[in-house]
Amino acid sequence: MRICSVLLSLVLVLSLALGAEITAPARTGQGAGVYETVPGWPSYPEGKRLGNLHGDLAADSKGNVYIATGNTIQVIGPDGNYHGEIRTKGGKVFKGVHGMKVRRLEGEEILLLAMPRIKRVVAVKPDGTVVWQIIGPPEVPGMYKSRGEYNPTDMDVSPDGRVVIVDGYGKSLVHLYDKDRKYMKSFGGKGKETEKFDVCHNILIDPRGEKPTLLISDRQNNRLQHYDMEGNFIRTIDDQLGRPCAADIHGEVLAVGELDGRISLYGKDYKLISRLGDERKDRQKASNQISPEHWHEGDLVAVHGCTFDVHGALYAQEWNVHGRVTKYIRVEAP
Repeated sequence: MRICSVLLSLVLVLSLALGAEITAPARTGQGAGVYETVPGWPSYPEGKRLGNLHGDLAADSKGNVYIATGNTIQVIGPDGNYHGEIRTKGGKVFKGVHGMKVRRLEGEEILLLAMPRIKRVVAVKPDGTVVWQIIGPPEVPGMYKSRGEYNPTDMDVSPDGRVVIVDGYGKSLVHLYDKDRKYMKSFGGKGKETEKFDVCHNILIDPRGEKPTLLISDRQNNRLQHYDMEGNFIRTIDDQLGRPCAADIHGEVLAVGELDGRISLYGKDYKLISRLGDERKDRQKASNQISPEHWHEGDLVAVHGCTFDVHGALYAQEWNVHGRVTKYIRVEAP
């Protein structure tokens, strides 16, 4: 440990001597949920950058992190470096991905993509091979007047293969499909009351209980709604959130990313553990125009996507025209 400290000091001294700007790690959170940033993650070659972000990110079991930008899906390796982008066999990139997850389906890790611009959800292998897709809304008379009303923002797949899609930028409906991707039912719809949604932005299947359940980020109602796999309401988990947009689970911990610039952490019992990135009270929130010179290490402005990696590190992707992703690692209690 002493050798590492000495080496780190030498690196800092050398960097300062060369005039390099050093960003120190920043800590955030409370109690058992304190995290520290990894400054400079991810690392890009010259000429490559994140760009405008209004998407999501996800991680696989090999330590790769996938970042959905406006124009492609970038691959960041376990070393934190840019490793390219996902393309189809024909060389096409996946543009306009809004929601994204990695799930193991039939023994193979697959990326689940929600693409509202082209009205579909797609299951894709990391090599770009399309496994399946569901195009357009359910064909139910009177549900949608036109294809343009359907704008799916996210999807998830249960351990037994059932598909759940949220039409967050459309009619705020949740659509359920069986393991063969045949339409079963829909629930929700626009509203402020319980069992209604005002932008059901994200869907997460929670596997931690005796049976899997659905966690739905009800963004503009500032709450997380909890349902069983048949679409029956269980409870509202938190109605004091700041426009929840994303969620992920690692072990017993649930992370909820909020557009108002925060990540909230909950235990298996859905009790609050900690809130991250919310220490500064003099900052702008939920804006995608904040330029890098106004960013503060560890402080969040507009979280649009969040995910854990296989080691429990937490990543926040922000809605930002300049592109911002922050990596956090948990700090063990003394």
